[in-house]
Amino acid sequence: MRLNKPNILYFLLIAAASCITPFEPEIRPSQISKYVVNGRVSDNGEQAVTVSLSSSVDDPQFIPVPGCSVIIRDDLGKEYFFAETTPGSYSGIIDSSSLVAGRAFMARIATPDGTLIESDFDTVRACPEVDSVYYLRRQLNSNSLNPVDGIQFYLDVDGAGTGSRFFRWELRETWKYEVPYPKEWYYDGTVHHIFPPDYSRKICWYDLPVKEIYTLSTSGLVAGRYERLPLNFVDNYSSSRLLYGYSLLVNQLSLSEAAYSYWDQVRINSSTSGSLYQKQPFAINGNFHNITSPGNLVLGFFEASSVRSKRVFVREVKDLEIKYVQNCSANSLRKGFIELTKDDYPAFLYGDEHGFSLTVLGIECVDCVWLGGTNIKPDFWPW
Repeated sequence: MRLNKPNILYFLLIAAASCITPFEPEIRPSQISKYVVNGRVSDNGEQAVTVSLSSSVDDPQFIPVPGCSVIIRDDLGKEYFFAETTPGSYSGIIDSSSLVAGRAFMARIATPDGTLIESDFDTVRACPEVDSVYYLRRQLNSNSLNPVDGIQFYLDVDGAGTGSRFFRWELRETWKYEVPYPKEWYYDGTVHHIFPPDYSRKICWYDLPVKEIYTLSTSGLVAGRYERLPLNFVDNYSSSRLLYGYSLLVNQLSLSEAAYSYWDQVRINSSTSGSLYQKQPFAINGNFHNITSPGNLVLGFFEASSVRSKRVFVREVKDLEIKYVQNCSANSLRKGFIELTKDDYPAFLYGDEHGFSLTVLGIECVDCVWLGGTNIKPDFWPW
C-alpha cells in the first residue's frame, strides 16, 4: 500500500493519541496531612485562632485539631490564653487598649501530639475609615446571548494620613426574603385551622459571608488613594437578594506587608485554576513554623490588624427588573387525603379564612426558616 504524506501524518497522529495517558500527580500523605493554623487579633473584638489538618485537594474539608494550648504574646511580653470554643477553634479576650498601631503579636500553639508551632510577630497598622461603598447598575456579558443584569459594588480607598498601604476587605451580605403563604391550614390525619394565621415564619433573613477575597496595595500611589475597586456583583435572577432588601457589610483591614503578601497570594490562588501544582493551596507560605519538626511546613497565617467597617443598604434598584422566581410547589389531591401518608404530615393546605382547598403546599411555601435563614430580624435592619 502506498502512503502519501497526508496519510502518514494521519497514522502518526492516531498512534500518538493512543500512547497518551492522562497525568494525575501523586500527592503523598505527607503533603496532605499538615497543620493549618489561621488566627487574628484585631481592635474590633475579633480574637480567634483555628487549628486543623490539611485535607485532600479533591475533597477539601475542615479537619479540626482539638485539645491544643493556644497562647498569644505581644511584643511587651504579655501573654493571653485562648480557650477552645468548638473543636479546633480557640478564642480569647485582648483589651482594645492593647491593640493599638505599632503593637506586635505572635501565636504559640502546642498540639496534643507534642508539636510546638509558632508564628512570626505581626504588627498592628492604623486603619483609615472606609471611604465610600456604593453600587452601579451593570450588565455582565452584554455581548453574549445570555447577558446578566445586576448591581456591581465598588469601594474607594483613602489611606492618606495613616501610613497604611496594604488592605484586605471581608464582606458579609444580608438580605430579606419571604415565602408566599402563612401557616393556616394543615392535615395530619385531621384538618386543622390555625387562626389567626401563623406569620412567624413568613419573613426571614439570610446572613452569609462573601467568599471572594479582596486585597489592594496603594504603596505605588503617591496620594495613597484608590477609586472604584470592584467588590461583589449581585445579579437580578439567581436569588431573592434584591427582591425585598439587601445589605452589604464591608470590613476593611489594614495589614502588614507580610500579611498582604500572604492574602494576595490566597486571592490569586482561589481565583485562578492553574494546572498541576501551579496554584495549589499548600504552595502558599504563611508565617507559622513547626518548632518541633522544622522540616514540616505549617500552612496559614497569624495577623494583627486594625479594622474599620461600613454597612450599606439596597432597596428597589432603579431600572432593574427582578427576574427571580420563587420555588413554591402546589399539588392538587385528586383523590382527596387518601393520597397522603404519615410521611407527608403535616401537609399544609392552600386556603384562607373562609376555608381550604385540596391543594398541598410544599414546606418551602410556608416556612422561610426551612430555606436556611432566620426569622429573627437583625438589629441593624432598617425596615
